[in-house]
Amino acid sequence: RTSFEWRVLPLHILLMQSWLPICTIESWGASCSAWTFNGEAWFLSNLVLYWLTLRPLVKFFRQRTLLFCLAFVAGCWVFSAVFQWMGHKNQLAVSTGCISELCINQIMVAIRAGPLGFFHIFAAGVASARIFILTAMCDADTHGPPLLATTRLALRAHAAPFIFRYGCCFGYAAYVAMVLLLTDLIQPYYYLFHNGALLPIMGLVLIGAAVGEDPLTVWLFRSKPMMVLGRISYMQYLLQHVFYYFIRNSFGWNDNSVAKWCFVPGLLLFAYFSQRYVERPYTEFQRWRVEKNIKGWDDRVIESLDDFCARRCWAREA
Repeated sequence: RTSFEWRVLPLHILLMQSWLPICTIESWGASCSAWTFNGEAWFLSNLVLYWLTLRPLVKFFRQRTLLFCLAFVAGCWVFSAVFQWMGHKNQLAVSTGCISELCINQIMVAIRAGPLGFFHIFAAGVASARIFILTAMCDADTHGPPLLATTRLALRAHAAPFIFRYGCCFGYAAYVAMVLLLTDLIQPYYYLFHNGALLPIMGLVLIGAAVGEDPLTVWLFRSKPMMVLGRISYMQYLLQHVFYYFIRNSFGWNDNSVAKWCFVPGLLLFAYFSQRYVERPYTEFQRWRVEKNIKGWDDRVIESLDDFCARRCWAREA
């Protein structure tokens, strides 16, 4: 480990490693805080900041119409092109005169791993949840459309638009078609795809799965093996390089065919136990804390942001 990596270790412990594009130039190239140690945790670091904005965003979209939410998601999708312009051939760095190796890498990391590069995707996700509520749910007490005064919701899958009821089929069909037909465009438009071009496809898949009538959801995603894979999927993503380096350093890799064949099954098993004995107990602890109305510093920060937005951001609408 380099001295730079040890200096940014506290940021990783606090999940702050991606908040700023902190980089340095080593003899072998650039090294950036977001991708040192466990590089896959960069988005988890961004989620810490995004989570603080969740409650204000929910309140904002709860007062918006279906048309507004659809237009917002479409706008976020189009906004992804901004990051393609910024990152492709380092156009932002060139246009601002920031052409040193360090500066170019800082801009690249800010786009590919920083909170500013993906907040529009997070906000679009909140808007998509509102779209699902307005199109596939109803007031559980009145059986009418959800209103601001609604306190309980019920699923009304049959009322969802056809494209949402079969969202998984449409979404994955579009994804497969894109992979087969647009392969040559993925690399030139890397930043576009990386920073939000898949929003419509992912939105269809998620809403289709939530509605619950899509054949892929009914016959595939609800099966026991897929339910288990779904629970451990993010843990598997976070631990893939940790497990790889453990296998490589302990048993070798290049000339060890057994290690290569055992890597995927071993990673799934490692992810399963990590989810079962680390993530799951922590989740249950958080639920217990909510039930007991125990508030930590994170709750207080969220409440402060929520109060600020209630007084300032949404004051005119109140």
